[in-house]
Amino acid sequence: MQKLFISSAYIYPMCPLNINHAKMFVIGDIIARRARKDGKNVFFPIASHYSGNSAQNVAKTFTKIFYEKSTITEDEKRTFDMYKNFYSVPIKILKSFSNPLNILNFYNQEILWELKSLDILGDYESSYTTSHEDFPTFINTIISLYGKHDALVSNKKGELALNYEDTVWKEATLELMNRVEFIQPFHKNNIITGMRNITNKWSFLREDGYGVTYKKKWIIDPMFDSELFTIFDLYVKFKKEYKNKSINAKDIFDNLFKVLRNEDKPKNALVKKIVEWLPCDVFICEEHLKNWVAKKLYAESLLLDKKYQTRKYFVLGMGLLNGIRMSASRGNAILARDLINSYGATKARLIIIMGGGNASKSYNYDKQLPLQIDKLLNNFTNYYTYLTSIVYKEVVANNDVDEITSVETIYKSIDNNINRGYYRQAIIELLSIVPAKYGFPSCKTATILVSLYEKYLEILLPSLLGSFKNYKKLE
Repeated sequence: MQKLFISSAYIYPMCPLNINHAKMFVIGDIIARRARKDGKNVFFPIASHYSGNSAQNVAKTFTKIFYEKSTITEDEKRTFDMYKNFYSVPIKILKSFSNPLNILNFYNQEILWELKSLDILGDYESSYTTSHEDFPTFINTIISLYGKHDALVSNKKGELALNYEDTVWKEATLELMNRVEFIQPFHKNNIITGMRNITNKWSFLREDGYGVTYKKKWIIDPMFDSELFTIFDLYVKFKKEYKNKSINAKDIFDNLFKVLRNEDKPKNALVKKIVEWLPCDVFICEEHLKNWVAKKLYAESLLLDKKYQTRKYFVLGMGLLNGIRMSASRGNAILARDLINSYGATKARLIIIMGGGNASKSYNYDKQLPLQIDKLLNNFTNYYTYLTSIVYKEVVANNDVDEITSVETIYKSIDNNINRGYYRQAIIELLSIVPAKYGFPSCKTATILVSLYEKYLEILLPSLLGSFKNYKKLE
């Protein structure tokens, strides 16, 4: 069975998901559902990044407010108001946020609830956070490989950095850039621009924060401990099968990276399984991570053979609210949780898909969108009910050959839009254009249209047809 490995940028669980972040996972789910329908074996993991010092900074604010009773600054007041009023966190829970790990754990669980509510069929049994016991070994193995390949340098500030200015390494990265596929090709130029922003002046070490410890003193910066995490996705997936066996993580990763550079053969079944599932077939992220994507390409060009390098990138455009890029951590965002609670899962998922046009282009959120979607869904519900009444009551009607041929063209158009990532257009065709074009179909055409909705709504809006209680599957 052919495999499809989909991954997406790590979640940083400091707050609820905004709709841009949620869209990454909705798109991943659409790709996964489509592949499963085609009979592929799909792996779609979801993981969270416990790294950086944002959680510590927020925890200091809540410690000061609840336990030190000292005067707070304007910035600290804004932080408190955001968590209490914008995120709607109860005071009892806010008091526990004096511990930074409590913040990360709380939102990690909330975000998983949000994703499940949006009908995202990720591989939740393989979900993990970077607090995983073997993650430090994984990252330190990668850092040691950078050293082995002479990619570690001391920059002008005397800080340890990656030698992104090495011409040979840069050429290898550009060569990879030219080979890799971007679902929307114009994003390739954005990533090349990101490459120009990466220099040796970036140290990959910090003095404090959550993250992987380097040489028992430093913390590896969160921008430098995740470029190859898709490999760790697979490690977590398959390690479960060896839970009753002794596994030395360092030996596994040492052998694994030699295999991935064609320097050795797999020495155990775990390494073999990981290698069989590489490369990542589709990686999904947002446009504002273009510098990080460039770093990811650097890492893969140096440490992975061509056949193990990520094949395809789906880069999302930025969603704006009132002309400013959405950011839940800054209080300027439409939250996925609020959409779910206000409108239910199906409508929330539809709002996320319909926001903007092409998913890879930036857009300004239209606050009238929920009302527009109400009208769209109401009209579709009436139309679909009418279709099923024709089919199931076997209303006698002429079978129009030209009409049936026309519906088959719609199949191809929707299929093409889904393949190109134009999910909004596919939804518009299904819920708006088809009802307008085939208002009074023949019985045969109605049967084909019901099958059309069966096929594509299960991919795009999987819970929508479940609302039709008398719905039965056509042979």
